Amino acid sequence: MTSTGGDSSLDMDDVDQLLSGLTRFLLLHSAEGAFELRDTVRAVGRAYGVQAEVLVIVEGAVLTVRHPVGPTYHDTVRIGPELTRLDLVSKAKFLVNRILAGELSAAAASGELAGWESSREPYPWWLRVIGVTLFSAGFAPGVQQTWHEVAAAAILGAVMGVLFVAADWVGDLRVLMPIVATLVVAVIAFEVLHAQDAQGGAVLLMIPGLFILIPGDLLCAATAEIAVGEFTPGAVRLAQAAVTLVQLAAGVIIAAELTGAGLQVLSQPAAPGHSLPDWLIAVAWLPFTLGLALTFNARMRDVPWMLLLVYLAWGVQELVLAHSLVVPQEGETGATAAVFVAATVLAFAAGVLEQFRDLPPRGVTILAGFFALTVGAVALRGLTALAGNPQVQGFNDIRDATSETVALTLGLIAGAGAAAAIAAYRRRQPKN
Repeated sequence: MTSTGGDSSLDMDDVDQLLSGLTRFLLLHSAEGAFELRDTVRAVGRAYGVQAEVLVIVEGAVLTVRHPVGPTYHDTVRIGPELTRLDLVSKAKFLVNRILAGELSAAAASGELAGWESSREPYPWWLRVIGVTLFSAGFAPGVQQTWHEVAAAAILGAVMGVLFVAADWVGDLRVLMPIVATLVVAVIAFEVLHAQDAQGGAVLLMIPGLFILIPGDLLCAATAEIAVGEFTPGAVRLAQAAVTLVQLAAGVIIAAELTGAGLQVLSQPAAPGHSLPDWLIAVAWLPFTLGLALTFNARMRDVPWMLLLVYLAWGVQELVLAHSLVVPQEGETGATAAVFVAATVLAFAAGVLEQFRDLPPRGVTILAGFFALTVGAVALRGLTALAGNPQVQGFNDIRDATSETVALTLGLIAGAGAAAAIAAYRRRQPKN
């Protein structure tokens, strides 16, 4: 950190320290996109009478703080984004609100923010393992609606949960998770669960267990950042998503060869299955959302809002699909329009809820619905199908993943823009 132009007063140092800490915190928790980082830091700076600017890349940021009188402050922050502490994301919204309302000094806000770094996670490790298991089992009916799929998802989800928690204990394992965890899960799927004989296909059987690693959120965040002019973080995040997808596909391919299942099982067409009652498919989003909250340490008081938006996104998507006038041809999903409409409604609802002072932030409420609509699983299935036999189905899956990613991204931008317009209109209205 450097200062230029003379000595700083104590108040100036407090503001600089707060803005540095806030930039670091927001960058750390920007795995779903860095859209609001710059605007938040600017707003907090204005609240304390300074001009703050941030240049953001995915794993770093350069902060510049210009004071009315005195030195200009510079800080370079470097930290890799992650998605592990949604409870702190909620706390950050309320902290920023108190700052903007003039309720906290810079020193007090900085102290509160610093205290979060040493705070313990709200849930023990074993409960997070259960969370990943629920997350996987709850997502399974949305992939293949059979009892076998749900049971396999629960088993593979438990294995993934243990690996996921172990990665937090062994730092180097986190980097290797996409390939190592996928290889372990795929070997178990082939050797124990006989995925090669699954009605829905081998890859579909594994997808719920691998879902926590599939970078559908990265694909959409990257596309959205590029769409709104954040080219540097968008391009980097897009490359990261592509590399992660390749690692996941490689893990499945290597497991198929090691177990003797053969690559041809990866390109077998999925036979539709539907042995679950409709009410159970709807109820499955309950453990899905609870599991996500436990996995990523969301506050239990925020779960009802997360669940509300999950059902909203899923319900809108199903409604559009049910009333679509276009019948998908063979090899097509027909979900592009449904994903766009559902994403628009999801982002709009999350943006409106965020405007209420006591409700959790958009980054928390939207996450479960976002995962429910994510399209990375289609891309993974396409890559593995191409490895098994480069036939039309693999290219169709990649095409569908691309079109649905664009639709999801544009829907999120449209919904968020509409919600932001409402917020701006409300701010312009005179207060009674």
